[in-house]
Amino acid sequence: MADAMFTLCGQVANVFVQPGGTSKKTGEAFDPRDKVQILGHIPLQGGGSKLDLVTLNVEDARLFQAAQGKTVRVPVGVYAIGKAVGYFIPQGAKPQLVTPVSQ
Repeated sequence: MADAMFTLCGQVANVFVQPGGTSKKTGEAFDPRDKVQILGHIPLQGGGSKLDLVTLNVEDARLFQAAQGKTVRVPVGVYAIGKAVGYFIPQGAKPQLVTPVSQ
């Protein structure tokens, strides 16, 4: 995959499977989905940062389970959900471990 314009960098906080079920809105059945939660720092406009937890669908949770508790970088796409922003991992993208810089 070519270098992505947007990447998400943070600690893999949780990896889980969202059970399948039926949509309350549409009544359609949906399959279980692998998910990852990544905890990272979001820069603030006035300086500093805040912690934020982002939950993403993933093709293969095993790739993220191997990185549980470690810092990763993964390409993401973005889309609007009303006034909020949503993120997705492009198909075929894999997390890269981020090596801490020693000071």
